[in-house]
Amino acid sequence: MSKILVVDDDIQLCELLTEVLVDEGHDVSCVHCGESAIEYLQNKGVDLVLLDVMLPNLDGMQVARRICQRFATPILMLTALGDEATMLDGLQAGADHFITKPFKVLELLTRISAILRRVGLERQRHQIRSGAENMAAEMSRLPLTSTEAELLEYLIKHDGIVVSKAELQQQVLKKELSPFDRNLDMHISNIRRKIVLAGMSKLHIKTVRGRGYSYTETVNQ
Repeated sequence: MSKILVVDDDIQLCELLTEVLVDEGHDVSCVHCGESAIEYLQNKGVDLVLLDVMLPNLDGMQVARRICQRFATPILMLTALGDEATMLDGLQAGADHFITKPFKVLELLTRISAILRRVGLERQRHQIRSGAENMAAEMSRLPLTSTEAELLEYLIKHDGIVVSKAELQQQVLKKELSPFDRNLDMHISNIRRKIVLAGMSKLHIKTVRGRGYSYTETVNQ
């Protein structure tokens, strides 16, 4: 359920928007001036702000600038002024999209869905990046020998790709793979053991029978 803050001094419009958005499964709150919007965001996070341009005291442009300075919250501006200059001012102030009053409910819902979908994808990418950085930091603290560290680094650089034993022998151990040489397997076994001792899953390094080894960031326990 997405949390949406409606900022508009038109009480009837706020009530209508609340009804429509709640029916769509959103958690909706309303405030009626810019100062209240900033105060609300200081205390509670939301996923989207529906912001009217024409507000008492602080207008929507000023509110948008303050939101962008302090929060990473997307803004959909509601305006009765559909001219290009107003829209450009709003985009410069930090609005993500505009919708002109009067608007069709379906158009509003479509724009909201598009913004929330984009925000969700950005958050997902950020979580993946953060997870990868955290995992890399954990791996860097393992008590590995120089050879083990080079092997692990090589596998991590090829995340999700099966690297053949012959390639690992040539690129890291600097020698050709021979049929009875178990040196590479021993190093991989040692790396797995140290990963497990550090509280991580040995499944980060997978053996692909007949092909080689692969490193994967995400494992299913």
